[in-house]
Amino acid sequence: FNQPCMDYNDLMKLTKILTNNNWDDIDNMYRRMCFNVYAHNRDDHAKNFTYIYDEENETWRLSPAYDLTYSNTYYGEHTTTVAGNGRNPGIKELTEVGVNAGLKNNIVKR
Repeated sequence: FNQPCMDYNDLMKLTKILTNNNWDDIDNMYRRMCFNVYAHNRDDHAKNFTYIYDEENETWRLSPAYDLTYSNTYYGEHTTTVAGNGRNPGIKELTEVGVNAGLKNNIVKR
């Protein structure tokens, strides 16, 4: 039996903590979530979100995106839910995650 393993709200919080509120990375994570929803990439499991440590600056950064492709899971849900919705997330859930992360309305609604 499979079910979603995490939520984008958690990924946004993790990104904020690890990157010390680097808004470029937070915005990038939000864009990935939106892409995965609109491109129907439901294979958005935990191993597809990683961070890179910059030794010179002693900071964590969101890694470049990878494994972005149209994908249906055999159980019909996103592996990472969007505000608790894995089956059919839409603008309501995307907006909720963005607002919860502290993104400005003009960024969330673009």
